[in-house]
Amino acid sequence: MIESIDTSLIDWSRAQFAMTAMYHWIFVPLTLGLAVVMGIMETLYYKTGNEFWKKTAQFWMKLFGINFAIGVATGLILEFEFGTNWSNYSWFVGDIFGAPLAIEGILAFFMEATFIAVMFFGWGKVSKRFHLASTWLTGLGATISAWWILVANAWMQHPVGMEFNPDTVRNEMVDFWAVATSPVAVNKFFHTVLSGWVLGAIFVVGISCWYLLKKRNREFALASIKIGAIFGLVASLLSVWTGDGSGYQIAQTQPMKLAAVEGLYEGGTNVGLVGIGVLNPEKKTYNDGKDPFLFRFEIPSMLSFLCIQIRPSCVGGNLRYYYRLQTLLLFHQRPGLYKSFPDGHRLQY
Repeated sequence: MIESIDTSLIDWSRAQFAMTAMYHWIFVPLTLGLAVVMGIMETLYYKTGNEFWKKTAQFWMKLFGINFAIGVATGLILEFEFGTNWSNYSWFVGDIFGAPLAIEGILAFFMEATFIAVMFFGWGKVSKRFHLASTWLTGLGATISAWWILVANAWMQHPVGMEFNPDTVRNEMVDFWAVATSPVAVNKFFHTVLSGWVLGAIFVVGISCWYLLKKRNREFALASIKIGAIFGLVASLLSVWTGDGSGYQIAQTQPMKLAAVEGLYEGGTNVGLVGIGVLNPEKKTYNDGKDPFLFRFEIPSMLSFLCIQIRPSCVGGNLRYYYRLQTLLLFHQRPGLYKSFPDGHRLQY
């Protein structure tokens, strides 16, 4: 069966999924940041009673609504593409992968859909307190949605809480809380949300600066810049901390991925971090004697410092994984070869 698969189908499936994900990811992080900004502004309106803050919050809510609508549309398509483009994968890990996606839809998305209606159409129809709560709950729903999506993504990066069932030939969940509270998921969540906050702050400051340049609505622009700048600064400082945690986790859980990201073909101690570099297209294998970079600016020992420890045994393991990956690809292209290997020489992975 595998011999009859047209590999172009895989390429087109990847391309379609990547294109949808790119559009989805352009708008979703912005909603996370704008949700907090408009929540702060409406809170000021609730505290002061100043109509200025109400109009300012409503302005940013309009932009939030546009991004939210596009995010919902592309997100629904992405969930369907798990079944249409990667049906075998969905069947193989659906017992685990499907749980966080289902919770995201039933809990977070329904929460957003309920309170966003109150947020947009509830002005003058509900109390100020309930409307303020609806605005914050809309943002909270978007944030909870990010949590469950990133739980699913983190499980793909670092599978936990599961066992392989040889009878059904499927991975099955044995510990839901291990999946839901994976350290990789926790770090991904905070780093992603904080990055969304930074993006939202930059967006607010950028739009406000445009108003200043056009000499329009100066009071609105300056007030928005103040809130966006302070909010963005706090989020930026926190994202530095979570970003460092991401680098450390990749070094511990996915050393081969780290080596691929950094173009690191040989293990070692005091490994430098490439700040700027141009890859060498002639580099084909790790031992062909060619430098992996045509040009690079490297910060000495920084990669080892960021990842706490890069030992020769740790990065050396990447080469073993590399050989296994090459062999797996060979089996994929010529599955009959696997039968020619004696039991004692089968790969373990």
